[in-house]
Amino acid sequence: MIRKLATLAAALGTVATLVVPAVAQAANAGAVLYDSTPAPGTVSIPSMGPEAYSFNQLGNEVLLHSHTAPIRHVSVTMESWACQTGSWQSSCTTTPGAKFTVPITLNLYRHAKSNSGTGEVKPGRLIASVTKTFRIKYRPSSSSTSESRFLGTDGQYHNGIAQNIEFPVNRQLPNDVVWTVGYDTNTSGTNPLGHVSPADSLNIGLAPKVRVGHDRFPDSIFWDTRYAGFTCGAPFVTGELNRDGACNGSANSWAGFVPAVRFSTH
Repeated sequence: MIRKLATLAAALGTVATLVVPAVAQAANAGAVLYDSTPAPGTVSIPSMGPEAYSFNQLGNEVLLHSHTAPIRHVSVTMESWACQTGSWQSSCTTTPGAKFTVPITLNLYRHAKSNSGTGEVKPGRLIASVTKTFRIKYRPSSSSTSESRFLGTDGQYHNGIAQNIEFPVNRQLPNDVVWTVGYDTNTSGTNPLGHVSPADSLNIGLAPKVRVGHDRFPDSIFWDTRYAGFTCGAPFVTGELNRDGACNGSANSWAGFVPAVRFSTH
């Protein structure tokens, strides 16, 4: 699927495939109950944005380590391909340190259940929803007129820059939970903006593996894309929040692509 992601990035101009998650921290086994954020020092991971991939929410079903303390924070790795002027494709110009604001919503659901008739797997009832307005970094300016990407600290060229956002949760959660994040873009979200904005070039990171905890359905994601061509196909239902995968061996396999999140009790 990484080849497909890269192709769509070039075609649509809004989905990131490279990141610099310098903010990722090592998991503390005593406080981190699930962690699929990139390991420290990771330079690039794929990502997907609502505008390019026609979805409102994207996430995963995770199995947290057994715990008695409430979950204090949920962190998600985001990536920005947005430029102050120009675009990631050409003449990207950004004042160092410049940011844009975007409200982002974290939804937490009870464990998913399968429809015995259709095979569709949908999350249970909503446990909590947290919306917070974040200040997101624009990506750095193009390195030159002939190179639209920017040169990262790793000596490699990148299209997007990563940052972790953190939601305050402060509540007891079951060990099995479905999480998603979503935000409004030009044509996607609960209330589409109806105009171009930097959020069109904001994406949700996909890490290569889980470092703490487990996925209930390995090699799968939960999302509500409206375009079947991005999915594994049936039993996935377009336009509804449900499980997509596993479809290992097919062009749209999610193997090796885990929505990047951390649940912690501190």
